[in-house]
Amino acid sequence: MKFNLNKVEFSKNDLRKGIKIPTKLTKELAHFIGIHMGDGHLSKRKNGYRICYSGHWINELNWYQNYLFVLIKNLFNKEVGPVKGHDCVQININSKAIHFFFSKVCDLPVGSKSNCDFLKFIKNGYLSIKKAFLRGFADTDFSLVFKNRHKNINYYPVIDCAISNKVLRDSLVNLIESIGFKVYSNERLRKRKNKVNASYYFQINGVKAIEKWMKEVGFTSYNQLTKYWLWKKQGFVPSKTNINYRLEVLKISLIK
Repeated sequence: MKFNLNKVEFSKNDLRKGIKIPTKLTKELAHFIGIHMGDGHLSKRKNGYRICYSGHWINELNWYQNYLFVLIKNLFNKEVGPVKGHDCVQININSKAIHFFFSKVCDLPVGSKSNCDFLKFIKNGYLSIKKAFLRGFADTDFSLVFKNRHKNINYYPVIDCAISNKVLRDSLVNLIESIGFKVYSNERLRKRKNKVNASYYFQINGVKAIEKWMKEVGFTSYNQLTKYWLWKKQGFVPSKTNINYRLEVLKISLIK
């Protein structure tokens, strides 16, 4: 699929820095769009156009530095670096061209994503495009957890996702089921400060399912991968571990 880029406008700063815009839909771009749907945010301010990404400082810093920075450079020729927020790592991109590409070409929402769905060209894309998009969304908004299932160790794998957007949840479930997974979905109502909030969630359960996921979709997030590697090594993953604990047990380093 080739994009019509007539609506993309480049600022003088974009031109000076050599910002480029993808001309066609690739697996690399589909993966990044999935990441954006999970962790990304578009905003328009008086002083410019901003795209922001935010992840956990401990669990996702290595992934941001070793993977996400490189992906952004490859797609947009944009150099980025980490910004430390409150317990989080952030990427802030100030670019009119990239903002216009996402908002006017890809039709991603500016501001809240609470009522959005994912893109038609992803839903209608090749299987490889769908899987790449899912991988990006999973890297940011899914969680690989291990439950005890009435045993004294957390051995049973579950891929879990909970979001406040029912339309998006339903679309994700339909997409995941269309590539051969069995998905359990439901909703939770939680009352907080006299306000009831709905959480729409789904789960992919079991050993066969996680092995199928890793073979056909997978993760690039080290936070999720280290859980899987640790489970493969010892058959269980203790609850509430962080990435540093898992790397120490695995005796591997992510430093490049």
